[in-house]
Amino acid sequence: MADKIEEIMESGHLRKLDHIGDAVPVLELFTNIWGAGAKTAQLWYQQGFRTLEDIRTKAHPSNTQKIGLKHYDDFLDRMPREEAAAIEKVVKDAVHAVDANLVAMACGSYRRGKATCGDVDVLISHPDGKSHKGVFSKVLQILHDSGFLTDDLVSHEENGEQKKYMGVCCLPGPGRRHRRLDVIVVPYNEFACSLMYFTGSAHFNRSMRALAKTKNMSLSEHSLNKDVVRQGSLKVHGGTPLPTPTEKDVFNLLGIPYRAPQERDW
Repeated sequence: MADKIEEIMESGHLRKLDHIGDAVPVLELFTNIWGAGAKTAQLWYQQGFRTLEDIRTKAHPSNTQKIGLKHYDDFLDRMPREEAAAIEKVVKDAVHAVDANLVAMACGSYRRGKATCGDVDVLISHPDGKSHKGVFSKVLQILHDSGFLTDDLVSHEENGEQKKYMGVCCLPGPGRRHRRLDVIVVPYNEFACSLMYFTGSAHFNRSMRALAKTKNMSLSEHSLNKDVVRQGSLKVHGGTPLPTPTEKDVFNLLGIPYRAPQERDW
């Protein structure tokens, strides 16, 4: 470290950074491929790849990375919220075709009122607490059959009773771009916490979890739990879930004023 500081002070430059400077734009290019993380990007760079065409023709991308390459420009292009609203409507129509009493709501930056969105997350549940079961595959089947869903990234991911689909959709009509879509089905007793979690922002979620921790509670996309026991950073007792019918209940139980979704973009 001292040698590096001395080199910078003497020459105003650090030779070790020369190759890193060249790598940065290439690594950024690669990590913007959906499904490619920092480690994969670095590996491709070390293998001598420098362009997206190199990845297409010389690398061995996974199936999800191939989809990311196919829709590279579309995924990077943020959609106007009007387009996100149209995507939400298509999903809602499919949901209500399965059961008119199901609840479906777009979350993420759309719910936070942003002018543009990177993707669309639609949360689905049923107020009776049981009829959400079995709707996941039915909704996806309708969206596939209509041609609205064009590619599956993660077709089925389970997290407790929650089911999540990650894929690609495209609205009908000429000149439409392919967009990232997540569909999440949750039990109704988890709906408020899930709605808060999938609405974000990420920084807001971290702040809420940190606040819960100071009160011997824990907050996740599943529930707000009380009487959590921790030893250092280790959770030794998960506590007891509190009833949270609405997001406002989560705020009240944490002892803070309610913030509307538009006020959570920290």
